Amino acid sequence: MAEIESGEAQPNAEPQDQVEPQTQQEIKKTSKKKSDTFRMADESAAECLFDRLRQHQQRAPDATEVARAITARINSRLTSHDKHIRQTSLEKLWNKHSGALQMLVSILETSRDSATCTYITSILRETLCLKPGKGKRLSANNLMRQQCAEDFIAMKGTQAIVRKLLGILHDKRERHASSELLQQDLLWILAPLGSRDPKFAMKVRMLGCVRTMHLILKGHFTDNKIIFPLLVIMKQLAKNSVTTSVLIRDGVISTYERIMVSLGFIPTARLRLCLDAIDYFSKNKVCCMQIVKTGLSTVLLRVFDRWDRYEGRMRLKICAHILQTLQHLCNIKAGRRALCTKKHVQTLHRFCSHCPDEPEFDGLLARVCSVITLCLKHQALPVAAASPAMFNLNPILKGTNTLWPCQDEEDNVNSDSKTVNSDADDDGPEPDLDSIEEFPDFDLDESETKSETIPEDTEKVISKSGDSIQSAIWINPNERDIEDLKKYFIFFKEFGSYNKQVRLVKSRSNSRGSILEDFLISQANIKNMTSSLNLSLSTVLGANECDNLFGTSSSYQYYKVHESASSTSCSSLKIHKDISKYSPFSSVYCTISSKVKSVIPFVKVAYPDMTGGQSQNIPEPLNQMERTACRNKLLSCVDRAINPEAYMYEVIYDLDQLCSGSSDPNTPKSLSCESFYLCNNDEQEVAKMNTFSTRLSFESRFESGNLRKAIQVGPREYELILMPDVNSNKRHQWFYFEVRNMQQGRPYIFNIVNCEKSDSQFNFGMKPVMYSVKEAISGRQGWVRAGTDICYYRNSYHYAHQRNLNKCYLTVTFNIEFPHNNDVCYLAYHFPYTYSMMMARIWHWSLQMPAGAYLRAETLCYSLNNNEIPLVTISADDTPSNPIVEREIIFLTSRVHPGESNASWVMDGTLGYLLGDTPAAAALRAKYVFKIVPMLNVEGVINGCHRCGLTNEDLNRRWCKPSPVLHPSIYHTKGLIEYLVRVWKKPPLVYCDYHGHSRKKNVFFYGCAGAESWCSNDRMVQDEPVKYLMLPALMHRISAAFALGSCSFRVEKERESTARVTVWRHLRVTRSYTMEASFCGFDKGPFKGFHLNTQHLQNVGGDFCEALTSLNDAATNVDIQITKDLNGEIGVDSEPGSAPDSVLKTDSDEDFD
Repeated sequence: MAEIESGEAQPNAEPQDQVEPQTQQEIKKTSKKKSDTFRMADESAAECLFDRLRQHQQRAPDATEVARAITARINSRLTSHDKHIRQTSLEKLWNKHSGALQMLVSILETSRDSATCTYITSILRETLCLKPGKGKRLSANNLMRQQCAEDFIAMKGTQAIVRKLLGILHDKRERHASSELLQQDLLWILAPLGSRDPKFAMKVRMLGCVRTMHLILKGHFTDNKIIFPLLVIMKQLAKNSVTTSVLIRDGVISTYERIMVSLGFIPTARLRLCLDAIDYFSKNKVCCMQIVKTGLSTVLLRVFDRWDRYEGRMRLKICAHILQTLQHLCNIKAGRRALCTKKHVQTLHRFCSHCPDEPEFDGLLARVCSVITLCLKHQALPVAAASPAMFNLNPILKGTNTLWPCQDEEDNVNSDSKTVNSDADDDGPEPDLDSIEEFPDFDLDESETKSETIPEDTEKVISKSGDSIQSAIWINPNERDIEDLKKYFIFFKEFGSYNKQVRLVKSRSNSRGSILEDFLISQANIKNMTSSLNLSLSTVLGANECDNLFGTSSSYQYYKVHESASSTSCSSLKIHKDISKYSPFSSVYCTISSKVKSVIPFVKVAYPDMTGGQSQNIPEPLNQMERTACRNKLLSCVDRAINPEAYMYEVIYDLDQLCSGSSDPNTPKSLSCESFYLCNNDEQEVAKMNTFSTRLSFESRFESGNLRKAIQVGPREYELILMPDVNSNKRHQWFYFEVRNMQQGRPYIFNIVNCEKSDSQFNFGMKPVMYSVKEAISGRQGWVRAGTDICYYRNSYHYAHQRNLNKCYLTVTFNIEFPHNNDVCYLAYHFPYTYSMMMARIWHWSLQMPAGAYLRAETLCYSLNNNEIPLVTISADDTPSNPIVEREIIFLTSRVHPGESNASWVMDGTLGYLLGDTPAAAALRAKYVFKIVPMLNVEGVINGCHRCGLTNEDLNRRWCKPSPVLHPSIYHTKGLIEYLVRVWKKPPLVYCDYHGHSRKKNVFFYGCAGAESWCSNDRMVQDEPVKYLMLPALMHRISAAFALGSCSFRVEKERESTARVTVWRHLRVTRSYTMEASFCGFDKGPFKGFHLNTQHLQNVGGDFCEALTSLNDAATNVDIQITKDLNGEIGVDSEPGSAPDSVLKTDSDEDFD
């Protein structure tokens, strides 16, 4: 019975156990229903409340009591303890479509009831001001507050709050507690609005409230309730240069000095805001004077001296703001004098000594070192102000109307308003002069544009109509006379005889006659003409100018045009005369180099150039910067500036002295005579018995060499000073020199101390290149990347020219361990490619022509120092089935900037591909006629310049108005293109100018898109993007080194006189490009993380030719793939931060175009 009872009891027990869970679920459901009901009722109440507010504004806006009651009710809901009520009310206010904020602002502006205004400002404060704390709900609410602030700004809420604040302060009635509370709320509302409103400072200034804000700050800087929003507002005003000037005149620096003293040294947000505002104020030089006079600089250093008592990110921010302010103070003499006291220098040096060895402190250390070097007594470079590389232009200018010097580029070309540690602006839009352009085009400023780019009659029309320069640039301001252009048909012999050219142009133009025909008739009537077929530029320029451009009359034979067909391979270059076709390359190179005319006499031929100049074809990883090594070098630089007497300064190499006429057995008596033969005996030197020396030996008197002075400062440490460009005292970057007497396995430190760029790829992985003669003899011939402990920083040497006394040079430093004792090594910025190498390569190609190829090398013109500038024509032989006159023309140029030797290596690859014995090359020659000027700035290349030639002018800023006397290569190259456009009536299908880029990696294009132009007239013309995007897209598919994401097609005003924009705008060549190759390496693609070498660059030149093979205006088959490349793959290849959806993006780092 017991078992049965127990068995019967079990079924009854189970339902009893299930009662509790069911009851709990029912309770939860009931409570949820109640909360939902309550929430719905609350939402209804809130909606009803805002409806009443809307009705009040529409029907009875003057009913003060009603407005007070409604706003009081809304305010009570926002301050309720019930979070559901608060959240519901906030969501109604945040809802843009509810119009609640607009109604509240309207009531606030019209109401004179202090209670109503206080309620409204309290509501706005809760709605707009961010709340501190953590949590998902709080974060979401703060995001909504930020969005609401932007909507509030859009409805002109900032102006309403500022006007209300002014009204309270100017109210003559008796002040009471409610007005103080109202003022406090208004300031707290303005603080987030100022941070979100980009035009906040302008709005405050237009309402006349700038001095009012300062007045409030002076009266309440000890008031803990409003000091924080006041400091936020003042920081926003300090960002604007106009409001900064107003506040400085109003004595804001004295106010901040008192605030700093009252705040003490406690690291609070208030202290950080103060320092941030002072940092912005100190960008004004008048403010810097006041900081010194008020003693605020001393207060800042006292705060900085306690840096080790601060913690976390607050310490980094406080120190960074103080150091930036001190850097600004160093821009004025009084500021440097105030900081250059023993106590202050010790404070800064103490930070260097005790700075933690952590990455986040590296930037602070660099700033401290910069401040120390800037505030100490500036050292002048230990060289004469005048460079030995001076070229007298007066004989060339004699008898012409040309003036020189032209308007030189301003001295602030290399000015650097960025901090030493800043690199962020180098990859994106840059606010300073360096970021706009490496060497800006000062010919296009407002005053000079009118005189240089607009005819006088056009200028008057433009000024009267009120139009800008935009409407004038559509008229080619320097369009040459047709009679002047006709002479260029002598450079198009491949199109046949004169009569044939006349018939072709006539048939193509389908006109009554030919301009060529008219020209020939007019030439027949010219007296004293030996032959109508013997045309020279003297008929256009005059005898004197022609002699300057083409040399003596003996060179005119190269411009005679013969009726007979041209040979398939012909070099009429004078420098190739009397060279045996059986001579080895080294002998040919030495022969050509001996004929080259230079400004500074050469004493030898560089061994790497004589042997071909290639790099070793091995992968070379980018340099990984060693933080510890860079810190040590920074501290060493500071120590050298503080204690110069502790270092040895012994001059090892001085080019100034060598050029001054001192006796040097290696210097030839006269290098103008072609009988002097330059050679190289490095192999004999390294074979001699080893002799050990305590110091290195240097040399740079060879083609493209650049080293002015070498000073030994330590047992194995040398300071090197580079030569400026000819007739200049600036533009130092390119270096190329020889080193001897080294010892194996010992690191030598080289400090190049007169660099000018604000930053360099040396800080981002680039290494210099080295060539060892002993390695070459052993069979490991070629340039290699070399160097360790590489870094780039500012030093204490100041600019030589007077206007930049407060600007200091920068140092690139690296350690080199030479592979052999008593070797002869060469160090360079990049793989050199000399003028003689180019001429030797052209000679070499002319001897190895494939069957059916057409090559003609001729002298386009002569440089200012009477060196030949070659023009190369490449195509296939003329055949009846493929007439040469029907082929499209590709026009290529390179090396307008002599320091960009990588551009010549790319051009070498292009020429090698075109003249190769391959089916692809034969097809390309049969499709196009190539006109190539492989080296535009031969004088700059010969003399080791970085940017300019003999006239101290950037030739790529002279395309708009080139001078036939001062810029012959640009003048005649542009003339050839203009001849094709206006006379031959067949513009080039593609124009591309090869360049090098010192701030970006990879290979990429700059093109021209009207939709991306600065000029509104360009944007009104319908674009054909597929035309100018097709070639970059093809390169993206073909070349592993090409980065489509780095391409830019923006047309900027300061680029108007470059080759790319001039050919695109004035000569109407749609596909006008600049191809940029990095000096450094790759950060994307299959070669990511590795350096560029000469093989990569030559391959890029060949890849460009392959892309031209696929180029076709009617190539609809590839349109889909192009779209995929531009809109799909570019997103993968783009750098972080670049737009993945469009290749037509702004790229203001186009510093080498």
